[in-house]
Formats: sequence, structure tokens, C-alpha cells
Amino acid sequence: MRRRVSWLVPLTWVTVALGLFGVIAPLASPLAMAEESIRLVSDESPEAVPEGSSWPDPDVLVQAVLGEAGKAALEVKSPSVLLMEPLSGQVLFLKDADRKLAPASLTKIMTLLLAIEAIEEGKLSRTETLTASANAESYGGTEIWLEPGEEMPIEEVLLSIAVASANDASVALAEHMAGSEEAFVALMNERARELGLTGTHFANSHGLDDPNHWSTARDMALLCSEAAKHPDLLHYTAIYEIHIRPGGETWLVNRNQMVNFYQGCDGLKTGWTNEAGYSLAVTAKRGETRFVVIAMGATSSADRFADSARLLNWAFASYTSLVVAEEGHTYGAVPVNLGVTHEVEAVAPSEQGVLVDKGSEGEVTREVTLAARLKAPVKRGDAVGTIVVKRDGTEIGRSTLVADRDVRRLSLFGVWWRLFRRVLGEA
Repeated sequence: MRRRVSWLVPLTWVTVALGLFGVIAPLASPLAMAEESIRLVSDESPEAVPEGSSWPDPDVLVQAVLGEAGKAALEVKSPSVLLMEPLSGQVLFLKDADRKLAPASLTKIMTLLLAIEAIEEGKLSRTETLTASANAESYGGTEIWLEPGEEMPIEEVLLSIAVASANDASVALAEHMAGSEEAFVALMNERARELGLTGTHFANSHGLDDPNHWSTARDMALLCSEAAKHPDLLHYTAIYEIHIRPGGETWLVNRNQMVNFYQGCDGLKTGWTNEAGYSLAVTAKRGETRFVVIAMGATSSADRFADSARLLNWAFASYTSLVVAEEGHTYGAVPVNLGVTHEVEAVAPSEQGVLVDKGSEGEVTREVTLAARLKAPVKRGDAVGTIVVKRDGTEIGRSTLVADRDVRRLSLFGVWWRLFRRVLGEA
């Protein structure tokens, strides 16, 4: 049996370092000793690793995971960086975050988001299969060696993109969902506009360099914040290694080593091209607190991981997220005059929260204020109240509550009939 892998999993740090520099050839691995042919493909060229360094670098990992106090904790080497708390949208740290850069495989976060949203809407199923085209097979780079005419379940395609960053799988999925990659890219750019990604333009579904393909650390943080709302997407990006195809023929291994060693990390994506350099979109959650870090344009793999881990350490040590409104939760009823129904429920349109200094959670209060009365017609999503969050009497956050349904205005006959029933004591 021929076994194919997207990235070789080493047994030790030494194996990684020596393997990257060719000191240990692939045939020296335990799998090779079992007389299985291993095909090694990485989403980042080993030749691009600077002389004398590799990922993972134990010294960098130890320093980053232990954290550093004070100003040193916020010193980063990556050219473009942003740290965000997605629940509140608060930006805690940024460095040249609006600089337009090649996003490399961070692009695939949007590809995955569109696929997961389509599954949630019933437009795509994990169990359906796609048929790979010659076009998908032609892209090269990181791949799962799709052959023209090969059929693959959507589940395995998503795993190939999320875990191993396969370009051929990205193109095959785009063609399956939209008919062509060009049509899918139009959907990507449309979704980018909906999310307010003003510094982003996609030219493909995979992230290979293109002069019309760019984004920013700020936009990528917004995209990742949206992606983090979908547990099914994070399920895929949190996987470190998995086998696909009949008999486990293809071994997928995640280049984002943080999902394997950083507490709470469940995504999202690494990226590298000649133009983009080394990039990372990473998110981690502990309790109810989640942070997103984007590092773009780093000159080494170690820099992007160390920068991200350092910022996450500082954020988790300094802040706590508080959920102040749960999506779909009812926070009271509001009367409606002259409506076909007498009231609407005031609900939160999305999960909303605030970020506070760690240890100050007990000082935070929440006040719900609803409209005294509404006049029909009322549309679902109309603002009907607010949640005001205060700490020591000072407002630190505000969330809008909306109507949970449409309420039509009563017709003249409806008004007469309601009055008649009241006279009879029925309403």
C-alpha cells in the first residue's frame, strides 16, 4: 500500500529540525521502515526556512508559552499584527494592521466559512461527493493529489483544506459549490463586503500569489471572529492529524502546531508563499474568553508563532470576556399597539459581550431597558431595547435588543372585531 501524507509528523523536535535540513531523509522515518512509500508535501517550502532555524524551535516555544512581564510581552517581530477579542470586537494590540499584504493560505478561512455556512443553510452536505476536475488537479503546491474524475466526500475535502491546507481541494470545493472558481471568488468578495473587510480583495480560493489578491491583519481578524462563531468550522481547524481516503491512504497533519500545544487553541490557519512570507491566524478560548491573533509577513515561521503565543499569554493574563447577551435569548416582552399580535419578544440578535480587566468581573452590572410600547407594523429585527453594561456606575458597553417577529397592523375590520370581543369580555 502506498501511503501519502501532507506533512510528516516527527517524533521529536530533533527529527523535525534534521528532517527540514535533509539530515534525516524521509526513508529514515518509522513509516518508511515499515516499507511504505511516504510522499512528503508541506504548505510551506522547507527551503524557505532560514539557515539555523526551524519550527518548532524549543527555545522559542518555552519562552513564548511561559510569557513575559511588562512591555516585553508586547514586543513582536512580525511586520503586521493584530490582537482582537471577538465577542466585543475590541482591539488590544496592533502593528501596521491596515497594511495590504498577500494573505497566502489564510485565504482558505473564507473558503471554509462559505462552505460551513452553506452546510448550515442546507445548501451543501458533508456526505455528498464532488468530482475533481483537471483544473483543480493542476494547481500544485500543497495538495492531496486529487486526480481528474476522482470523487471525494465533502467531509474529506473540508478536512484537507482545514488541516492540510490543500490547494487542489480548495479549488475542487469552489467549483463544486459555485460551478467555477471564478464564481466562487465572487461569493468570497461579496461575503467580505458583508463583513466589512474593506482592505481585502480575493482573486482565488487557495491563496497562491496573485497581484489582485490581498488583505490586512485587521480584516483577517474580523474574518476569523466570524469564523469562530461556527463550532463546526473550529472542529476542523482544531484537528492536528487525521487520515482520509479508503484505508487511511492520505495522512493530513496540521502545520499550525499551536492546536497541539497551546491551551485552548482551536484554529485557525497558517500561510506561506514567497510574496507573503510566514503568516498565522490563530484563536484560542479559555472559559468564555476568546482571542484572535493575526501575524502577517514574518520572515520566519518561529517569529509568527512566538509573536502569537506571546500576545495570547498577555491577553489571557490581563482580560476576561463577559457575555452580556446570548443569541436568541429573550429579555422581555414589548406591547404592540394595533398589531395582529399584542406583543413581541425582545431578543439578542447575536452573542454580545464586553472585555474587562481580569479580577474586576464582580464590579460589572447589566441593565435591560425596553421600549414602553410599539406601534404596528413592526418588523423582525427592529430595535426594541438595549442592554447597558456598567462598571462602578460607568457605562462600558451597550447591546441592542430586537423584535423576534413581524407584526402586521390590524385592518379596520380587525380593529372593529377586537373592540367587539372586548365588549363581550373575550379579549
